[in-house]
Amino acid sequence: MPSPRVSVFLAAYNHARFLPECLDSILAQTYRDFEIVVVDDGSGDDSHEILTDYQRRFSERIHYLWHPGHVRRGISASCNLALAHARGEYLAWIGSDDLWYPETLARQVARLDAYPDQGLVYGYAHFIDTSGNLLPGLYGVDISREQNPIARMIQSCHPPAMTVMVRRECLERVGLFDETLVYSDWELWLRVLAHWKPGFVSEALARYRIHGRNVSKGIDPHLDLQRTLEVMLAVRNKAAAVGGGLMHPRNRALLDLQIAFLLFCSGREEEAIRNLHRAFEQDPTLSRDAEYFSEWLSAWKPDFYTVAHPQYGLWAIAHLSQDSSAAFRKRVTALLLASEDARSFFIKRGIETGLKQEKAGALDMIFDDCPQGIVLPRAWRAGIMREIYAALLFKTAESGNSSKTRYYWTKAVRHDPSWLLNRGVWSIAVRAFAARRT
Repeated sequence: MPSPRVSVFLAAYNHARFLPECLDSILAQTYRDFEIVVVDDGSGDDSHEILTDYQRRFSERIHYLWHPGHVRRGISASCNLALAHARGEYLAWIGSDDLWYPETLARQVARLDAYPDQGLVYGYAHFIDTSGNLLPGLYGVDISREQNPIARMIQSCHPPAMTVMVRRECLERVGLFDETLVYSDWELWLRVLAHWKPGFVSEALARYRIHGRNVSKGIDPHLDLQRTLEVMLAVRNKAAAVGGGLMHPRNRALLDLQIAFLLFCSGREEEAIRNLHRAFEQDPTLSRDAEYFSEWLSAWKPDFYTVAHPQYGLWAIAHLSQDSSAAFRKRVTALLLASEDARSFFIKRGIETGLKQEKAGALDMIFDDCPQGIVLPRAWRAGIMREIYAALLFKTAESGNSSKTRYYWTKAVRHDPSWLLNRGVWSIAVRAFAARRT
């Protein structure tokens, strides 16, 4: 029997409720030169019966496997078992609870056929609920036009796994899924991108089902943080063996920067400092590129990582190696403070503090816990306080707290005399100060 052009592989674990719809969406593909290799990862529901029935009815297309003794080995091990039996030139993965659109394989194959330098291709995914209803949002980010896609992938895993098709030759060169990792697809795509470009189909290729048992959605933030750290450490440990783009000095430095951030958020500050210093050793030019470093400090980082550590950027600047010049530190600090995120953080903190105070008082203490060695310019602090006092003036006036309104009115006009030209501000003053006399 000739080998199919495409092998579709999936690992099934207790998804009996969703399996038939998933398999039907694969079988309904308009592109027909494919096989399905499915591994049951020790399911305790009716998955085995469902898969046995599908294999019986579609024996020429479906290959059903399981681990010895029907034990559970995890997604990565199950994917590797499927890949060991896959025969296709192109390999496509789908979760056993997800769905494909009819043209998915056709779109993926056409892209890889047209662009031999692209090692994998992916697209967007829609979100659906347990009943298959569309949810708001679109999953996926196009990094195919990035000058350095690896850098974007180090910061976050952008391809939705259920939309990815990869060339077999890529895995033959960089290896299969790392069975020690939960987020093993992220780590594998990084190894692939060390030697090949990513391709992108600018349309939704799949429907990603959101429910209570997703591997990476809705999980405990501390667990997600640990799994992400494991991915970054694994990539760094394999970088020399993988070679290619992972050995570029800037990418090696970025790996260490990400690891430093994740260690810091994990409460492992001393290790974080060592990795921060290591980043500048990996790429000495980083110490002369304040714009890049400040951009990385300001880049998107998951909110649930940074809730307890909102000032990571200032911490990182304060803990740079002694080899870092004063000019570099000053420039990075200025760029970071100019970012909207930094301003928003202190403004939000000031407003929240002012509203919580039983009696209105000075709010300069919001700057007191800045890392030692960081000097916040007086003019910058004054600009922040100007916005805080103005916001508190209107919020307390709206809530009817006259005593606080009087205090914040005085502070607001002292920090920004232009408010004295505002008739609304004078109207607030009349009501607030009149209330004191009654």
